Amino acid sequence: MKSDKQIFRFKQFEVAQGQVAMKVGTDGVLLGAWADLQNAQNILDIGTGTGLIALMCAQRQPTANIDALEIEPAAARQAGENFKNSKWHKRLHLIQTDFNRFESSKKYDVIVSNPPYFDEIPENIDIQRHLARHSSVLSLKTLVRKSKKPLKETGSIQLILPANKLSQLKQIIKKETLYLNKICYVKGHQNAKVKRILVKISNFSSELEENHLIIEKSRHHYTDAYISLTRDFYLKM
Repeated sequence: MKSDKQIFRFKQFEVAQGQVAMKVGTDGVLLGAWADLQNAQNILDIGTGTGLIALMCAQRQPTANIDALEIEPAAARQAGENFKNSKWHKRLHLIQTDFNRFESSKKYDVIVSNPPYFDEIPENIDIQRHLARHSSVLSLKTLVRKSKKPLKETGSIQLILPANKLSQLKQIIKKETLYLNKICYVKGHQNAKVKRILVKISNFSSELEENHLIIEKSRHHYTDAYISLTRDFYLKM
């Protein structure tokens, strides 16, 4: 799963990342592979960065149209080029905008996001990295609340978050009259703490589906579950 510094190569597409602060990482791959896209025809990716998750959605759901939002100009240009160079370019649409200002008459079956999650502003700030990762640009509360408007009544919001955001998320979705339908607790290895959560949220209450995912058995030796989840994407899986 090694990449050179400028391009990360997957089985069916490449992600150029030389112009973006946030490079291809495990979080994006996890969400892109895990998200429930069944029957989805319109997908919205909020904060697309390199375009990774949007590209994965295009590969997985061959008839879906994907709109990808990105606020940072350099990242938007990079994602646009990655879309243009993929075989799904006709179904991938880059929109450079702030989600806080996004308005659309389109309704989406699935909204996905690997949102910013750092709550404190660092002293020495890289503005691109700040825009990509800082929750003051798009808070979790705003992300969930604003996602309701363009979401189809039968649609879902699917996110990857730090595990310590679960309590906050539950409070937000309760206030917004949304429901947590599915959660996956992600650990780096067997003895590690849960580091990330993958969640599916919708307008409908259902029995909560919970499962766990461990990424590695040992350093660079991956579990069968992680291999099964990501084998359609990583070159060496």
